[in-house]
Amino acid sequence: MATPGVWHFYLRRLHSLTGIFPMGVFLLEHFFGNAFATRGPEAYNRYVEFLLGMPYLSVLEIGVVFGPLIFHGIYGLLISAEGDVLRPTQGLGVRYHNAAYVLHRLTGIILLVFICYHVSNTRIQAVFFGQHVDYAYMANYFAPTYEKIVYTVGILSACYHFAHGLFNFAYKWGVTISPRAQQAMTYVSLAVFLGMSAVGLHILFAFK
Repeated sequence: MATPGVWHFYLRRLHSLTGIFPMGVFLLEHFFGNAFATRGPEAYNRYVEFLLGMPYLSVLEIGVVFGPLIFHGIYGLLISAEGDVLRPTQGLGVRYHNAAYVLHRLTGIILLVFICYHVSNTRIQAVFFGQHVDYAYMANYFAPTYEKIVYTVGILSACYHFAHGLFNFAYKWGVTISPRAQQAMTYVSLAVFLGMSAVGLHILFAFK
């Protein structure tokens, strides 16, 4: 019979994996799809209609998005509460990774609140209240300054959490063992954060 320590080990690995697949992949797809807003209302609305017309959409949403998200979020809170000893000291230095460790967990908590807020104002509105979440709806939704601030914080949190999650995944799964590999992955994760943040904010301000 597996001991609690063994279960914890595998659950942590599963938690790390779900952060990349499917959650990270879904985040990239979500950015790509919403980027149609930069092409104008018609392009974005065609993308929305394509999504709504997908077969087994509810199954995909529950099995690929919300199920893994709930597990990753709840177990992430447990890991944050107990502290994570798997903190590499290579890369940009101990101080950077100590700060990144705290920021990664802080953005995770912010994301749990932000995702609930985002879903309640988009998908839940569509499913339970019949709201057609098209370009016009999103442009009106993002019009207030406070919404832009909320979504700027949410986008930056999502980008950082995913980007640093790539670093953690590579470290915990034994991909980046040497100090040199950790150094390189640090720069990769920072580049991913900056690139995705720029794209995410561009999409946000494309709705007008």
